[in-house]
Amino acid sequence: RAEVPKAPVRPKKLFNILLAVLLGLVAGTGLAFFFEYLDNTVKLPEDIQKYLRVPYLGPVPAMALNGKPESREKPELVTLHSPKSTASEAYRGIRTSILFSSAEKQPQVLLVSSAAPQEGKTSTALNLAITMAQTGGKVVIIDCDMRKPSLHKVFGIPRDKGISSILVGNCEIKDALLNTPVPYLDMIPCGPIPPNPSEILGSPRMAKLLELLRKSYTRVIIDTPPLTAVTDALVIGRLVDGAIVVVRAGATPREIVRNGLTQLKAVSSPVLGVVLNGVDMDRDGYYYYQYYYYYYGEDGSKKKQVHTKKRSKIGYGQEADR
Repeated sequence: RAEVPKAPVRPKKLFNILLAVLLGLVAGTGLAFFFEYLDNTVKLPEDIQKYLRVPYLGPVPAMALNGKPESREKPELVTLHSPKSTASEAYRGIRTSILFSSAEKQPQVLLVSSAAPQEGKTSTALNLAITMAQTGGKVVIIDCDMRKPSLHKVFGIPRDKGISSILVGNCEIKDALLNTPVPYLDMIPCGPIPPNPSEILGSPRMAKLLELLRKSYTRVIIDTPPLTAVTDALVIGRLVDGAIVVVRAGATPREIVRNGLTQLKAVSSPVLGVVLNGVDMDRDGYYYYQYYYYYYGEDGSKKKQVHTKKRSKIGYGQEADR
């Protein structure tokens, strides 16, 4: 006998909802993996070792002095104004990696560059120079970025005389050598910007200048323009003991970095490794690096841990102990 149904045959709401949830999860996961596949930037140390095949020197967290991004202190001098910050500890770890990068002897003349602009090479060069000067050795940092010089702006000093003045014979080394607020750290600014920076930096006077600085300083740090933009860094690369390439995490494509490293190797410049700059320590497996630093503190006293532990993709406990 025909009867009135108690529920509609269609649509099956519960079934449709479950199907929509399932398809949404599958599609979302698939899109996430697809976009990850399309992202060819350098984000993790595994990317450096897998795709670039060069040593990894360490991470530099996104700049924040004492956890306060609004601080008036210059982030370029974080190791001077905020020595207990995570960034300062990261630079000290990178310094240790550089000094022990060679089994025969420690590199004395270091070139710091990047594959592309806006990678943070100048800040890295400056903070490495400060951490090396803090060990007691005499350090000089040279601004060889004759395209966009900036070291003199950090310290607020003029660049009337500098490396370009020395190389063209307009002044002596002692006239361009300036003291900085950091003990044991001197600086040679860029000087007047010449019309032919590559030719000046590749002249025999540059090699002679570096030989003279080797006799007076424990470390010589050279800040240069990006590798893929101009040839300035390459002409200096053959004169140094090691080159350090700075890569901004999640911003620089692997092919550009690989191209810069290939150019350095073509001029027989020893590549010490890559520094990963602008790392978000709360993501991508960097959790334990920040956790161990926060827990022990620089003064050796234990502090309260407020975050929830999670599995780390990268063993940064070893990094924090260096």
